[in-house]
Amino acid sequence: MHGDGTLYYPDERTYKGEFKNDKRDGFGEFFYPDGRIFKGWWKEGVQHGEGTFVLPSGKERNGIWENGKRSRWIDGTMTNSSFHMASVISRH
Repeated sequence: MHGDGTLYYPDERTYKGEFKNDKRDGFGEFFYPDGRIFKGWWKEGVQHGEGTFVLPSGKERNGIWENGKRSRWIDGTMTNSSFHMASVISRH
C-alpha cells in the first residue's frame, strides 16, 4: 500500500493514515479497542517523531518517539505509569 489508507487489525486496533511501501509512514492515527489513540508521525512502520497520546478520559500527552519507542514527554503532567506504549505497538 502506498498513500492514505486504513488498516484494520484482527484484535480491533485500527490505523488510519499514510503508508509507504506497505508500512505506516507519515502522519497517522492508531486507535486501540479500549479507547486510547495515538496521533502522530510514523516511519517504516513504527512511531517516529512528535505525537500525541490520548486516553479514553480525553487527557492528552505530547511526546517524541524514536524507532517505535517514546523517548520523552514534551509537555503535560501525567506520569509515565499512565502510559504503556511499548507493548501495544507492534511491527507488521
